[in-house]
Amino acid sequence: MLIASRRALGLPLVPAFTACLALAACRGELDVEIETSVGTRAHRDDPKAKLEDVREVARALLLPAPDTATPSTAPAGPARPPTSVADLDDLVAAIRKGALDEIGGPARRIAAAPVGLWPAVRAALQAPRRAPKGDYRSMLAAIGGDVPNRYGHFDLAWKKAHGFAVKRSEGWFEDLLVLPRSKISPVLTPVYRDVVLQTALLRAASEIGKDPNTSDQVVDVLLEVAYLHEGTFRDEVTRAIGGIGDEAVVPLLRATIVGDDPDEARLQRAEYAAAQLDRMDRWIPARAEAALSSEPRRLAALFDAWGQAHNGNAAAILLAHADSRIPSVRLAARRAFSGLVEGPPPKTISRRVRLLGGGTGQAQAFLNHRQLAAIAVRDALVKVDPTALEAPCEPVVAGEPIDPRCEGQPARHTAALFATLDARRLAESAAAIDAAMAAADPRATQESLDRLLAERPELGEEPRVAAAYRRGASEALADGDARRGAALSRKAAVLMAARDPQTAETLRLQALLAEAESGEVPAWGRQMLLRTADQLRPGDPHVAAALGTGPAAAFEATATLPGERIALGCACVVLGFACLGGITRRRVA
Repeated sequence: MLIASRRALGLPLVPAFTACLALAACRGELDVEIETSVGTRAHRDDPKAKLEDVREVARALLLPAPDTATPSTAPAGPARPPTSVADLDDLVAAIRKGALDEIGGPARRIAAAPVGLWPAVRAALQAPRRAPKGDYRSMLAAIGGDVPNRYGHFDLAWKKAHGFAVKRSEGWFEDLLVLPRSKISPVLTPVYRDVVLQTALLRAASEIGKDPNTSDQVVDVLLEVAYLHEGTFRDEVTRAIGGIGDEAVVPLLRATIVGDDPDEARLQRAEYAAAQLDRMDRWIPARAEAALSSEPRRLAALFDAWGQAHNGNAAAILLAHADSRIPSVRLAARRAFSGLVEGPPPKTISRRVRLLGGGTGQAQAFLNHRQLAAIAVRDALVKVDPTALEAPCEPVVAGEPIDPRCEGQPARHTAALFATLDARRLAESAAAIDAAMAAADPRATQESLDRLLAERPELGEEPRVAAAYRRGASEALADGDARRGAALSRKAAVLMAARDPQTAETLRLQALLAEAESGEVPAWGRQMLLRTADQLRPGDPHVAAALGTGPAAAFEATATLPGERIALGCACVVLGFACLGGITRRRVA
């Protein structure tokens, strides 16, 4: 049957005949016949249908169909990003007007656009789209692109979540680039080009948004683009925001702040930002804090955003960082929590409740941020200093005036808590410094201070630490240890730069002179150090005396040393080529 099938297809008979000979050599006779058929019994009994099935199988196995060609192939390596606005414009023109088979390269280059081209990328993202939304929906149906309906709902996402077997693209960019050309209608080809360009720009924005300097701008633009052109690209915008990662958390939190009298667009934007935070699992304060706690910069920005949003659910987390060893985190946590307990009283939202007697009344719907902060600070004071607690106030009855004393109680509790934490931290710092100072060996004292400053940088504000380094520098210089004296002088200068700039400058000058006179640097290095000292404090007698006693000509002589070395190297190269040429000529002769 195999030979007959291949004869019917017009294929060579040698491979089939060879297979038959191999089977005959292994066994005496062929007693097994394999027949493959497709379809119903009537279909299998039809010779023409059977022959067509064999041809289809052979075509699939031996002759791949040419229709698998796609408008773009996968890149061999990372795309080369555009270097200028003109370069980006040329890539955009290549996508809009170039050959359809070659738009993958320009698209991937646009997706790799650097941070410096963000203004041009932003302008291209915000540009109006000319084709109607229905054309985009029809074109994106080929890859399963989910476009929201007029109510803002995504039909494909709903169907897939409820068990329907639907095709839904999880990344439009790559799916568009591998889409076969036969599935692109000539009428929708301009729309296809525009969608490829838009998805490439969204990819670029997602990568640019990872830069802390541009993350706020990128997120704001993406929140705007999500609703342009009737929200056609909102599904891909959601993936672009998620691709930014944790750098997008703080801008999204700020976008959820709507103010006292927001318009419909502002409410829509805030709702979408909250949905993105929930999708990233960063809407709940505890999870956001756990995700950003490894980087103090992000954590401090998160606390500031909570303070601006008056997020009372984050009150306990803010107090947990109110005594952080990192000054920026501690300051941001205290500033955000103070915003919860200070300022005008928040509005209370009431709801109607049914009473036991059958009537109705008004009750508070939920606790506002001031009440949540009051509970958190009271719980913290119970653990830190119970003596600072005031008598609890009675709950506020709807419609009655607020007692000013009770309204200011959370702020007073907060001030007492922060004062207790500061006193405890200062006591711990003083005890740590005392323990370091108690060492008999001055070197051991300085090593202990180095470890303490590495763990708790705020200890550098203690004057005794800088004094210990100054004393150690003087002792090292008196003992003739210039290197150690210079290092300790620089440490003391850094610690005293904010409190006493003049003394810090003197210490830096002392370090430069000590290194210059240590004898461990060459003559030109000594002159360089002394000239730096002369620029730091012109006319200083110590620097002038050191410059006068040292070999000043040595530095001038070494200034020409690199040029002489280059000349000598060039001469050696020329001589080498001359010798090589002579040897070559001898061999040729």
